[in-house]
Amino acid sequence: MSDLFTAARSGDIAAVEAFIAAGADLGAVNAHGFTALECAAMGANQVAEADIVAILRLLVDAGSPLEHVGGGGRTALYLCAEFTNTVAPFQLLVDAGAHVDVSDAHGNHVIVNAMIPEVKDLISRLTGRPVPPPPPPTPKPVKLKAAEWRAAKARLDPVFDALEETGLVVLQDAGTTQSDGFSDCVEVWHRRGGAAAGLDGFCFYTRQDLNRVKRTSALSLAFWGAPEGAEPDMYRVGRRIVDHFEAAGFIVAWSGSGGARPTVYLQDTLEY
Repeated sequence: MSDLFTAARSGDIAAVEAFIAAGADLGAVNAHGFTALECAAMGANQVAEADIVAILRLLVDAGSPLEHVGGGGRTALYLCAEFTNTVAPFQLLVDAGAHVDVSDAHGNHVIVNAMIPEVKDLISRLTGRPVPPPPPPTPKPVKLKAAEWRAAKARLDPVFDALEETGLVVLQDAGTTQSDGFSDCVEVWHRRGGAAAGLDGFCFYTRQDLNRVKRTSALSLAFWGAPEGAEPDMYRVGRRIVDHFEAAGFIVAWSGSGGARPTVYLQDTLEY
């Protein structure tokens, strides 16, 4: 017999019933920090609706903690919104009393990451939050010649300088990966005195982003908002970044979510 976490995610109703009857600890977590209820939520797009609903009901009725926060700061309801391709599993958790107005560890509200429109609409009705607009179409990539990149960089630098004057730590070509860039910004943040020195967040792009913009003309920017990186903090800083680049004449695409990176397009017109 598989463990409870695997049984819950794979839709094995008989196994889940057997584990519950044997007194399994429904508050226990697997190696990734998820309870059986959270694992079942993540299986919602892989299992027949009736089976996943049955398993969720079994676990809820047996006392599985509804509000346990698993990996990435997500509850079972949050995970169900991300994974389910029907409303019924999500509705069951709502009816069981799970909190709907929730965000993950990065400040992304559940309505942003919900997979299907029907769940987004339900979340909107229950929380009063508007359904986010769909992402814009992706323009065709346009490779930049060396001289074109130098010209674009000359336009970018004053915008980054202006953002730094607003209280952001701004780094260009910061490390190779997003993790590298974030660590570099945190180091500079502390060296400059952080929030006590009036710093409000940071903005950066990495070597990977630099290589990509030269291939596509699209520069994706990473950012973080003080003091906690919560959704309002992220929106405030993200909006500031977008406003500065648009004021400088750049075309910018951003969903308005703290979990999405603004993309600055370096060509004056876009082809789709």
